[in-house]
Amino acid sequence: MELQALRRGYELGLPLLFAVVAWRVARRRGVAPWAREAAFGFALSQGVELLAVGLGRYSYPDWLLYFPPRPAWVPLGIGLGWAALVPVVMRISEGILGPGASRPRLAVLDGLLAVGVDLVIDPAVSGEPLRMWMWTGEGMVPYRHFALGVPVFNFVGWFLLVGACSLQLRGVEARCGARGGWARLAAWLALDLALAAGVMLLPWW
Repeated sequence: MELQALRRGYELGLPLLFAVVAWRVARRRGVAPWAREAAFGFALSQGVELLAVGLGRYSYPDWLLYFPPRPAWVPLGIGLGWAALVPVVMRISEGILGPGASRPRLAVLDGLLAVGVDLVIDPAVSGEPLRMWMWTGEGMVPYRHFALGVPVFNFVGWFLLVGACSLQLRGVEARCGARGGWARLAAWLALDLALAAGVMLLPWW
C-alpha cells in the first residue's frame, strides 16, 4: 500500500512540477515564449517516448493516465516532466555561460545538465522497489550496456534530446522573436523523430 502511494505521488508530482515551472517561466519570459518551449518540449519528448516504447526499448506499467489513451504506452506525466525540464536547464545554462554564449555551447551544457538530473532520477525510480518504468520484459529489445542499473542508451538519449530541443528552440527564437516560429518547430519535430527512430534501431545499443 505504501509503495503504491509512492508511485501515485511520483506520477501526480510531475504535472505539479510542470505547473510550477510554467508559472515561473511565463512570468519571467512571457506567455508566448513559454508556450513555445513547453509545447515543443512536450511534443518532442512524448513523440520520442512513443517511438521507444513502440520499438520495445522500455515500458511504463500501471500508471493512471496515458497520452494518448490508446495505445496506453506513455504516461501524460512523462511528457509534462520533459516540458518542465527543458526550460529549467536552458535558464541554468544561460546563467552559467551567459545568455550571449553560442547556441551550440548552451545546447551541450543543457544536455549535460539533463544527464546529471537523470543520473539521480533513473536509478532510484526505475529500479526497485518503485519500477515506474522497466528496461526488460517479454518482447522487449535487450540492452548490451548498463550504468547504475540503467541502459547507457538512456543517458545518451537524454543528452541528445535535451540538447537538440534547446538548440532548436533558441534558433527559432533568434530568427522569429518571442512569437511565431511554429512552422519551423514542426519541421524540426519531424526531423528529430525520424533521427530518433534511426538511433533506436542501431544494433550497438
